[in-house]
Amino acid sequence: MVIILKTLINIRLKYFLNLFICFFSVQYIYSQENNTDYKEDQFYLGVSYFMQVKDIDEFKQNGFSGNFQIGFIKDISIDKKNQKALGLGVGFERNRFTSNIQPLLNSENNIDYRLVVSRFLESKNELNYSSIVFPIELRWRNSTPDKYDFWRIYTGFKVKRNYHINSNPSYGRSLKIEDGRRWTHSIYLNSGFNTWNISLEYDLNSFLEGKSTEIGDEIDIKFFKIGLVFYIL
Repeated sequence: MVIILKTLINIRLKYFLNLFICFFSVQYIYSQENNTDYKEDQFYLGVSYFMQVKDIDEFKQNGFSGNFQIGFIKDISIDKKNQKALGLGVGFERNRFTSNIQPLLNSENNIDYRLVVSRFLESKNELNYSSIVFPIELRWRNSTPDKYDFWRIYTGFKVKRNYHINSNPSYGRSLKIEDGRRWTHSIYLNSGFNTWNISLEYDLNSFLEGKSTEIGDEIDIKFFKIGLVFYIL
């Protein structure tokens, strides 16, 4: 049985490797035929601020909530001037969210949630987690092979693999939360001139979807993000 599984895995790996080689070979041939002299393969860096988009009774977002992102985008030209393209990438995000949501470990070693509401004690409970991100985007820019300052509009879809959430409350015990949503998706728009680009992103899923407080109030944390993204050739 082990030998059969190893054989299947090797066949699958060879299949994906051959597909990868064929894909970039076709891209190279297409580029040569269309006299595409340059590509916009880019590393990117970005920072964003989070805003909760769904109303939750007695919920309060405290302090700064945001993320840092870094990654690489492969540019695939789809026109002769290379001003329209498809971008495929991979990246990493570190996310930090601060609010009055406090996770608690109950007697059965499960996670309960409560909203800390106090007139005298401001609760700043921090939830942070990391994500591997796979962006797929349509790209437009008015660039040329010798024009390095240009306008761009990049819009697309992100698939994110989220890892465990670390809870650091303003008081009480720190927790490692394993039952957050593993896969989430978002849509985004990055636009700007040269180095400076505005980034807008909207979550299609909540990373705590299906959770509720100890008194039954639903916790559905979904973000709208606004920030800056920088592209490095």
